[in-house]
Amino acid sequence: MIHPTLFPYAGRSFVVKYSDEMIFRNTYSSDGRFVTAEFMAGKMARTQMTMPFQWKVVQGDNYLISWQEDDKSTVVHCDNFEAGTTQCFYTMIDGSFYVLSGHLTEITRGAE
Repeated sequence: MIHPTLFPYAGRSFVVKYSDEMIFRNTYSSDGRFVTAEFMAGKMARTQMTMPFQWKVVQGDNYLISWQEDDKSTVVHCDNFEAGTTQCFYTMIDGSFYVLSGHLTEITRGAE
């Protein structure tokens, strides 16, 4: 399989929901090099950060996506954009480790 050079979801935004307190908007830059993650709920609501990210297609329509946040926390997602599912492995700088499952919903232009 040929790996495209541009992230297939570049220029698109998704609501990522793990719980009522853990909701994010992930927006992938049009050049496919950066992700902007915005907290949409909880005590960090409206906080956002933009980081470079890496990605790889894995089995089926699953995308392995990773980045390091401004505070050096690490995030690894396994997202299936077509099925609207996400699995996340998140390590905070204090060593806390979280395994999360949730749903993805694309934000269509004009619906923001």
